[in-house]
Amino acid sequence: MKYLKSFAAVAISVFASDTTSSCPSSSFALAWSSPMRSHNLRSPPRSSLSKTYSSTYRERKSNPLYAELSSAYDKVLPAALVGEAVRAALRSDRGICFDFTADRFNDNGGESRLVSVVQVRGKGTRAFLNAKFSQSVPIQSIEGSGAVDSETSLKLELVRSGRAYETGYLTSKGRIIDRILVLSFLNDKANDDNDEAFLVTSPGNSGSTLYDELAPFVFPMDQVALTDCSSASEKLPAQTSVITLACSKLNDVQTSFKNNVLELLDDHSRSSKFKFPTKSVCNHYRTKDTDVYILEYTFLPIEACHGYTLLIRGDGSLANNVWDKLTHERNDKGPVGVGSLEYETLRIEAGLPGYGQEMSGDGPKRKKMPVDTDKEINEEIKEEEEEKYCSKANPLELHLQYLVDTDKGCYQGQEGVASMMKNQRGCPRTLYQVVFYDSENDFDDDGGNDSFLMSIDTNKLREFQELKKQSTMSNDTRQPRPGDVLFVLGSNESIKVGTITSVAEPNGTGEAITVALALVRRPGSILDAIKDNDLDLPRWWENVDNDDSVGDGSAGNYGAKISRDKGTSGIMNPPPLDPLHNLEVTVGGTYTMGRLRSVPSRRYEYTNKGDVASLLDYERRGQVVKTFADSGVREPEIKVVSDKVGRDQNNIIDVTIDEQDDEIDNALAEAEKEAAEAAAQAEKAAAEAKRKAEKMEMLKARAEAAMAARRKKKE
Repeated sequence: MKYLKSFAAVAISVFASDTTSSCPSSSFALAWSSPMRSHNLRSPPRSSLSKTYSSTYRERKSNPLYAELSSAYDKVLPAALVGEAVRAALRSDRGICFDFTADRFNDNGGESRLVSVVQVRGKGTRAFLNAKFSQSVPIQSIEGSGAVDSETSLKLELVRSGRAYETGYLTSKGRIIDRILVLSFLNDKANDDNDEAFLVTSPGNSGSTLYDELAPFVFPMDQVALTDCSSASEKLPAQTSVITLACSKLNDVQTSFKNNVLELLDDHSRSSKFKFPTKSVCNHYRTKDTDVYILEYTFLPIEACHGYTLLIRGDGSLANNVWDKLTHERNDKGPVGVGSLEYETLRIEAGLPGYGQEMSGDGPKRKKMPVDTDKEINEEIKEEEEEKYCSKANPLELHLQYLVDTDKGCYQGQEGVASMMKNQRGCPRTLYQVVFYDSENDFDDDGGNDSFLMSIDTNKLREFQELKKQSTMSNDTRQPRPGDVLFVLGSNESIKVGTITSVAEPNGTGEAITVALALVRRPGSILDAIKDNDLDLPRWWENVDNDDSVGDGSAGNYGAKISRDKGTSGIMNPPPLDPLHNLEVTVGGTYTMGRLRSVPSRRYEYTNKGDVASLLDYERRGQVVKTFADSGVREPEIKVVSDKVGRDQNNIIDVTIDEQDDEIDNALAEAEKEAAEAAAQAEKAAAEAKRKAEKMEMLKARAEAAMAARRKKKE
């Protein structure tokens, strides 16, 4: 009863509102979430939440891995409650909103998931974009862009329409550094001085990093000028803001946009004539002294949400007015503002690679030390470099094929991508989700009769955790962390599966689970090792009951939703093609257990119409999502053969890319060290030879002087 009363107090303080909305038929339930209630969410003041909420519940701030990320909610609240609130808002016609250039909820100076913006301008803009990035610049001619007739608008004037597309920023080895959003306004007929493009980085790549990397390689012959728009300065007084509004359905986000944003941009009586830009189109508007760029984009996969992003350039007043209107407490139609912590959980839940985690380029550069440096110092530096795991991933390994145009000519990193595509066995690693259920793991921070998580666990688990508290043995079960190595369950850590790259907040999805992303090795070698060790192969049908609730998206059936032909014998549809689906894994050195799942974009196929929800509308077993039909970008075709054929015919060694790269880097480091030692020895030998030569010259001079003295004496 104590728990119920306290939980009711929290629920009332969070969910109470004067307005109600109907729950859309489609929900952001990435195969494990239970159907959510349609709460009309407005985040109450943090002080009231802190007073209402009991300290006996597990607090989000207790986890150091997530304490530094800013949150729109007080971190005294349980992560599951916040996750449910955010996802309920997504399903409503109000949605959620982000500010990716100014963290509105960062009160303590913590880490934020912000973006940076770089402007490229000049005749060589198209050539510059094609040379630096992996995707071809699309043709600019646009039909039916969804523009507003300037004559019907008193305040908002359409300046031009351009293209919006994503591209990859790669290293010379073909490893992805970042996923770049490009807003291009180019003249297709001829290079124009007014050609312009804006490069928007992924959340987390803030500051001037992209500008600092591109600017040194811009030469006069490139005929472009780069401008860092990330922060206002004396040279560039205009401020650039990036604000995103998102809902689960496109119709809902358009309604929210009209209710909250459009009246600030345009005359209210004329706003009904506004037409939203279509997919891959960016409209440039001008209102007073402010430029506004509007496009259909959310920085999240369409498996998670639909939405619109505004890039606002001006004195900052319009951006502040838009954000204040969106998140004002008295705005009953406004969306729920979310912080970096909520965005990070949504990103991992949707299976999207993140900057600095899955997308890390070549990793940190090695520090070159003199040859005579103390070995202990070298070891300390090496430990610091290896402390943070770097994935060093190719875009094909991260399911980012749409960032690469395989028919395109020369671009940075082309050779690395081409070599990956030529590999007959496919990518050495692939991005997967790993789901850790609280019901299968006894984490130290769980427990207690008043715990929020305990309320949704079984009585048997409660009894087990009570016995565990009385045990004198230490608990080796902990939450997963980036860099943890995964092994097949029961293999005694002899069969390596992959490495975790990023971890979402525990229970941040609204369920009693922790979701992570991991780069996993090829299935063939893993399955062969499982058979050799007489272990059980992955069972995709596990936890599936015979009742009508099969495939309801509950935690137990996550990723294993089995559809049956209604009105027939009830035979299950074919299993997914992924052979590692539902593979049980453990975190190295612990008792933590999880299950592999394909990322949502590879598990589901959704409708591609612009006016309906894309949220996992229905599942197509054995098919890959076709997301490139409308954009005209062809997904690279990778021919994959079995591991055994690859080993027998081509004598290909089964080594992961990161291991190969580490061997190459170590070999280069050893070669540099040997070269430095050889140079030092050569220099020493040269100095010795010079000394001997000088000594010989001196002795020769003395001998000649002595001979001359003798001849003179004889005379």
